Amino acid sequence: MKRLLTLTICLFLCAVFAGATYAKKNSRIHKVRVPLFCLNTDSISAYNLIYFAQSLIGTRYCPASSDPLRGFDCSGFVSYVFKKFSAIVPRSSGDFINAGRKIRIEDARTGDIILFTGTKSHHPHRIGHVGIVYCNEVGGLKFIHSTSGKEYGVTISSMDDTYKRRFVQVIRLLKQNDNL
Repeated sequence: MKRLLTLTICLFLCAVFAGATYAKKNSRIHKVRVPLFCLNTDSISAYNLIYFAQSLIGTRYCPASSDPLRGFDCSGFVSYVFKKFSAIVPRSSGDFINAGRKIRIEDARTGDIILFTGTKSHHPHRIGHVGIVYCNEVGGLKFIHSTSGKEYGVTISSMDDTYKRRFVQVIRLLKQNDNL
């Protein structure tokens, strides 16, 4: 039994070292970023999240930024809001597709994440924009986001025809939204 355990441990360590060596060798060729998400959202209230997000309305748009003093891009805004509640979410809008659970737009609730393709000039066929669902009521879905559009900053937008054409998916990160 001891021999089997020792052999198993040795094989495991060999596999780990071989994998590390292979990864180190290939890291010179391709830089692969492995997203590190801490989706610890059990205790986050959707309403507290949105209340905080609303406090940032008017913060200007700034590409590649998650700093409220400089401004936000769309994913910088979303990651900043969740970070306030100690939840580390993707920093890139495209990475949100692999976070949380996909749900139907009809089932979207306050605090869920909404994903869109990019604009015609920026990523028209892949995810290029992200926001937080503000409400989903009879009047339609609204979301809060940082936009480079005419508002040029953090604002609340309605799901108009332009956004409907670009809509990709709603992602649920907040566990409490499953219980409503």
